[in-house]
Amino acid sequence: MRALAHVGQLGLGQGAPLARAHPGHASPTYPAGMKALVIADMLDDFVVGALANPNAPGIVEPLVRLLDHARADPECVVVFSNDAHDPSDPELRVWGEHAMAGSPGARVIPELEPRPGAGEIISPKRAYGAFEGTGLDEQLRALGVDEVVICGQHAHICVRHSAYGALIRGYRVTVPRDAVCAFEGIDVQEALEYLVMAYGAELTDVATLTAT
Repeated sequence: MRALAHVGQLGLGQGAPLARAHPGHASPTYPAGMKALVIADMLDDFVVGALANPNAPGIVEPLVRLLDHARADPECVVVFSNDAHDPSDPELRVWGEHAMAGSPGARVIPELEPRPGAGEIISPKRAYGAFEGTGLDEQLRALGVDEVVICGQHAHICVRHSAYGALIRGYRVTVPRDAVCAFEGIDVQEALEYLVMAYGAELTDVATLTAT
């Protein structure tokens, strides 16, 4: 696999229209061949805050290596897919208040801090999936992305929903098993096997992704 990196400065607002699905292939109206590294919910509230996951610190070092590799390659886009909730979001009825838009808990942890002005996409979301109502699909297609590498939290929730969103929009899905985690009590291997079975995801590891 090619290494990963960043492109020109992009912004993203809430309320963007849902993208059209492009099952099975990338739209022919866009160039192809780029990849996107999508880092899901490595936020203060999910690491040390309101919904702190004791398994999250264990994936920080692999994510740092993957992100550093991404930033060195002109053929990939870096995306931070971050919960940024509004008080009206239905998800809060399930999990309680967390990662509220503009709050300290909604910040990416310092080890993975996005680089302002470096072309990295900050993609706020109000639901589990990275593509749900965010406009991320349109941004990636405009850059020629046809494969997404999804990592971060949580393998059985936001990574899973983001992988489904990628599949139905025609992206190839790759997941590094050592750069995702789940809450305690969840079988991560079972969650990953579901991504392979249901979404055709390719499982790999950080060493493989950063080897070339």
